[in-house]
Amino acid sequence: MDAEATAKAVELVRAWPASRRRAGNLGLLRAAPLFDIELASACNVVCTFCPRDDMERPKTVMDAATFDSVEAFLPPGAIAMLSGLGDSLLHPQLDALVARLHGRGVSTCIITNGVRLVPARQDTLIAAGIAEIQVSVHGLDDATVRSVVPVGANPARVRANLEHLAGRPGPRVRINFVETPENAHAREDVRRWAEGLGFRFFYRRLHTRGGSLGEPRDDAGCSGCGIFGSVTFITVEGDVMPCVNDVRGEGRLGNVRAVTWTDVLAWKKAVIKEDRWFAPCAGCDDDYRWVLLAQGGLDGP
Repeated sequence: MDAEATAKAVELVRAWPASRRRAGNLGLLRAAPLFDIELASACNVVCTFCPRDDMERPKTVMDAATFDSVEAFLPPGAIAMLSGLGDSLLHPQLDALVARLHGRGVSTCIITNGVRLVPARQDTLIAAGIAEIQVSVHGLDDATVRSVVPVGANPARVRANLEHLAGRPGPRVRINFVETPENAHAREDVRRWAEGLGFRFFYRRLHTRGGSLGEPRDDAGCSGCGIFGSVTFITVEGDVMPCVNDVRGEGRLGNVRAVTWTDVLAWKKAVIKEDRWFAPCAGCDDDYRWVLLAQGGLDGP
């Protein structure tokens, strides 16, 4: 969805009565369950829009026992997006974990900054059965990228990695672009470049990450979040949270060692029906929560 379509979706859903937003959210719970699994809460780059420094959980990689519990927790038909507030390519056992999930019939996606997505790593991920690779590309030239990614950026390597990936059979590929005041001029260049390689392009406007970053726009705090209905976030320690942007863990339900998917569904239904949202929601202005409601579900892996 492009910038214009996103704006129209936000306007549409914000005009709905609360009852319609609740019904839309409850409908999202009936889709195939998507889990955002934080294999790594650490990252090899620093982005200006990432709230990792405010995060209260450790910056590390998921240990084997926690992954075992996460795998046991996942219901039939699960889709796994390996993301969170880190880069899963930092996990030393990533390929083996993807292969385990693939062997269970779990469709698996990774989201990465692309610096470590070198051809050899592409080979091992494809062999493991990865279904989709999403790469964050916030510009094509050094100056633009470094205005958004001031530490660790390597745009030339990322472009080369992706141009190599474009010529191969295998997983779907999506380019994720977060628009900020510093890189807005590059949006169309990135879109044309991505589509020229045969990749999907995903646009998202800068937002406050649950109130962690800056002052929200005037569309913050409106109840009824399509992200909560569509995605279940599991931290690097196995905690079930309402959202990846709950960096202080204020809405924690419990740990996958102690709760079931049935428990999670009951929790989500109660929050939606009773309109009792979480502290980070009050400062959230993420367009994507409305986009998901407008389109009736995910455009995910």
